[in-house]
Formats: sequence, structure tokens, C-alpha cells
Amino acid sequence: MSKLLGKKLSRRDFLRASAAVTGMSLLAACAPATPGAAPAAPAEKEEAAKPAEEKKLTIEFWDPSTPQSAWGESKKKIVEDYNAQSKDVHVEMIYKPTTGQTQMSEALLTAIAAGTPPDTAYFDRFIVPTWAAENSLTDLTDLAKASGIKEEDYFPFAWKEASGWKNRLWALPHDTDDRAVYINVAKAKEAGLDVDNPPKYIDEFDQWAEALYEKEGPRLKIAGFIPWLHQGWIYSYGFTWNGKFFDDEKQQVTANDPRIVAACDWMASYAKKYDISTIDSFSQAFGQQAQDPFIMGQVAMDYDGDWRITSLQERYAPDMEYMVIPMPYPKDGGRVATWAGGWSLVIPRGAKHVQEGWDFISFFTNVDNMLKFCLETSHIPTRVESAKDPRFRKNKWHAVFMDLLPIADTRPPLPIGQFLWTALAEARDLIIHLQKTPQEALDDVTKRANEEMKKYLE
Repeated sequence: MSKLLGKKLSRRDFLRASAAVTGMSLLAACAPATPGAAPAAPAEKEEAAKPAEEKKLTIEFWDPSTPQSAWGESKKKIVEDYNAQSKDVHVEMIYKPTTGQTQMSEALLTAIAAGTPPDTAYFDRFIVPTWAAENSLTDLTDLAKASGIKEEDYFPFAWKEASGWKNRLWALPHDTDDRAVYINVAKAKEAGLDVDNPPKYIDEFDQWAEALYEKEGPRLKIAGFIPWLHQGWIYSYGFTWNGKFFDDEKQQVTANDPRIVAACDWMASYAKKYDISTIDSFSQAFGQQAQDPFIMGQVAMDYDGDWRITSLQERYAPDMEYMVIPMPYPKDGGRVATWAGGWSLVIPRGAKHVQEGWDFISFFTNVDNMLKFCLETSHIPTRVESAKDPRFRKNKWHAVFMDLLPIADTRPPLPIGQFLWTALAEARDLIIHLQKTPQEALDDVTKRANEEMKKYLE
């Protein structure tokens, strides 16, 4: 998942990429001869007698993970396993960080425009539809069909993201994540709440939040819940209120769906009730990692992803007692909901070795390798078969996230996906700071997004 999302990726971003790129070239296929003393005639004959299959075609795999990270190390092992079993192809794994604090790779975009892309790349699934619409990815539909890879192999949200543009497959899904509510059990007990019967509906949840808020005079000491903290996006609650962000039949963005407006009204109610200026001031003291506000007891309930479990139990708060529940929903028309993100593998447009690239990415994402990677890095597989492994349910709270996967939503797989994300993030800030009503803010997002969408419907 993508936990940090980047700047807007527009058509201009693609079109302005220079066709002249210095120092970008595909690597040669042959390994160098072993250095040594000047060869005698018999040695030359021995060299000539070596079987031809020792010389492999080298293809490039661009990866944004820091090589020393758990992600990078785990991927490197899979690449090494592939190289050991492949008779004809050698994959060279090349570290190519994403641009700034985004999930977008300017280097990859430029290489595609120059006609010198790598043969494969590790790629944020969220932006697959955008790059596919800009003709920057290779269509994998026929390759998948020939290999027996099908939609039923994956959780629905992951396949939807990978095939969202023109119902063609542009990526092979890899890891994923989803979201739920973390509750500080000690704080809940101190407030007299029954942790054996956690809230199911949103009105009960609001009562818990109120009981957990604590002040010292005018100063906020503990926030029961802050809807916009961490993974508290409009998507998060829009899905919970059963809103629809896009009308597939009309090909229209519907961010001002009444259910989404209602979800944002609920967010704004916290800004009003607990005073947004007080919460903003309180939030300025929040730290990260070991100083995270949930770990520090500053926030009693928090909406966040499954990745939080590893940081809590293995790194920063191994003794902390907490619990995880699905986000409570409105009785009148809401539903149990979550949403998922994650990464994938692609073959960029213009890759010189498509079949070899396909063989590699289908190996990289097979059931066993996906399972291995996700266990080593505390991620969740997108393949249904890989996710059946009981180790993903060893932690009872992680099992909550696993149970939510089959019903997980995904952000609409649109070529304007990044535009819509940014617009909704801006709208959320206007709403919680009471600068616009939810209806006003979401009407504006809907209008602007549909204007942007027209570029791809003409």
C-alpha cells in the first residue's frame, strides 16, 4: 500500500518527459570472461568448448526499495532464486527510488519516453490506471491468459486496480494492506467501557470516543478519536457510509454522493464538538514511531493499517494491550468496510524483452514467492491461495485484517486517480477546518474531477 501518496501525475507529466536521456541503456547479456594469465592454445580450446547456455540474456528489474531494507532483501532473494533456476535469463535488480516523497518514478517515466525502459519494474498499483491510460505500460492480458493466471486467483480489489483501464490487465498484483480501528484497552477500561463488547455502529463508537476524551482545564490531554488522523481519509468513511465515488455506467465521478457527504458531515462533527483549533494544537506535539500518539496514550482509538501491528509488538510497544475492530458504521445504510492498496509488477511500454520480463514477474508473484515475501516483510498477499497460510492469523488482531480482505474496496482505478486523491485530501482539510461545508467541498471536487476525466473519454 501505498501509505504515502504523491504529487499529481498529469498528462503533461508524461508528455514533457525528454526523449534524450543520458546514461540509460539496457545491460549486455554476456558475463565477462574470467581474468588470468595469457591463455595458451589448449586453454582457448577448453573455453570454446563451454556450453552456450552459460551465456544468459540480462534483463533489468527496477525496484524502489532501499537495498538494505527488509523489502529490498526479500526481493533480492527472489531474484537470486529466479536466476539460479533460469537457463536463459539473468535478472539484474537495480535500485531506483521513487520521486521525492511520492510513489511515482520520474526516472521510469523518462526512460519510457526515451525508448530505453527497464524490462520490468516494481510499481504502485494505485497509479497503474493512470500510466496505462497514458500508454506507458505493456498490456499483459494475453500473456496472463496463456499462463493460466486469472482474476479468481486474486482478491477482487487487487485485480480491479491492475485491470481498471479498459478492462485489460496492466500489472500483476503483489502485496497489500487494509485498515481498521485500533483501541487502547487500558484507556478503554479506565473510562469504564466494556472491551468485551466493542462498538458495532457509529453512534456507539461516538459514545466511546466521548468517554475517552480527557481534558485538563482548557488543554486536551487525551483524544478519544480523531477521524482525520493517520488513515482517516474521505475514502475511508465514504466506503463505510456505503458511498460510491464513481459511476461506472455513466463514467462520472460521484464524490458528492449523499452518503459521502454524510460521512464528511460526521467528520466535521468532531471538529465542531471537540474544537478543531484545540485538536490542531494538541496534534502539533505528536511524534512518530516510538513517540506515536497511540503508543504514547495521547489518542485512545485510531484508524490505521495492518502494518501498525509489527511496529507495536516487535519494535515500540511490545507490552501494550490493544485490540482491533472493523470501523463501526451507520445503522441506516452503512456497512462493514475497509480499503486496500499495495504494489505490483509491470512491464513498461517499449521494453525490449517482454516475454522474458513476463516470465520473471510471473515467477516473482507466484503463490510461494508472494507468501515468502509477505511473511518476511509483514505484508499481506493479494493471491487468495497465499493468504490462506495460517501464519497470517497467528496474531488474533491481524486476523481481523485478514477477515476484511474479501470485502475490501479500492480507490476507483481511474486515469485521474491521483488527481482525485489530491482533490479529496484538500476537501477534507477544508471540511474539518469548517471553511467549506461537506456539500460545497464535494460538489467542487466532483466538478473538477469530471472536467479532468473528459480528457480520457474523448
